[in-house]
Amino acid sequence: MRLLGVDVGGTKTHILIVDELGNVIVFEEGPGANYQGVGVEKAYQTLKRLIEKALKSASLSLDELDAAFFGVAGADFEYENRVVQSILERLGLKRYAFDNDGRIALRSGTFDDVGIMISCGTGGINYACDGKRMERIGGFSSFFGERLGSYIIAGKVASAILRAKDGRSENTVMVEMFESQIASKIEDIMHYEYEGDYEKMRDYAVLLIRTLYSAARDHDFVALKILCEIVDEVVRIVEAFRKKLNFTPPIKLVLEGSFFKNADPILLNMICSALGRDYRLIVPKHPPVVGAVLLASELVGCSFSDRAIEKLIGFWGDQT
Repeated sequence: MRLLGVDVGGTKTHILIVDELGNVIVFEEGPGANYQGVGVEKAYQTLKRLIEKALKSASLSLDELDAAFFGVAGADFEYENRVVQSILERLGLKRYAFDNDGRIALRSGTFDDVGIMISCGTGGINYACDGKRMERIGGFSSFFGERLGSYIIAGKVASAILRAKDGRSENTVMVEMFESQIASKIEDIMHYEYEGDYEKMRDYAVLLIRTLYSAARDHDFVALKILCEIVDEVVRIVEAFRKKLNFTPPIKLVLEGSFFKNADPILLNMICSALGRDYRLIVPKHPPVVGAVLLASELVGCSFSDRAIEKLIGFWGDQT
């Protein structure tokens, strides 16, 4: 059996082909294929090219894929789902399904879909399931209530630096830390945001987040306050899910996305401290696309054994 999983993001796309024993046949990364960012036609062409490349590497034809599952960033409402469907149906796959990318992250982190998943990558999305019902919270934009996401957090750091410089907020060592890294004033990078240079801003976002952690390790008040705001939002999301669903401790809490995967232990320890002993914190080394192939297997009435899952995630150095 050959199963295809695809994680369609705004900044990158992951392609994974595995067999039913958990053997990774192909794992590839390509550019983002979210139609909201690149347009419908380019999204289709990117997915088509990446899947064809993966099939060639695996010495497989499209017809030899038994099932496929796509986790698609931006697949939020009926309109978006219709657009995504129109793109995927052009790929010629004989059996496939799709859902929001948060859905595959929940499955990838819990393996059995029971637990809470909070993702903080470029943006944020939250899913949870108690084994009977599944719920989603957020996953939109800062305008519509989001407080997690690498850009949002980097923006908090940039704001704190500027406000400290002009006297509107407390002093922070992040001013000197960040400006020494870029060998310039923070004001000098503003034009990249104004001009919509997202690639350059991604680089600065990474530097801003690194600065946040460095300052927190130096016990900088402003940096620690920002980390507290992040922890507070995690706790609020968890509490909101607990009101909607019925869990029996210990509850798996999966922290997914580039921000959490690259988090300093100081943040993870703060989250554990705030939540208490009812939770088992999980920060997967493997990518969410693993959840896509697990869901693809269900389309053909197959399920991975524990041994197959262990073998699958072992490809990235994880252990169950």
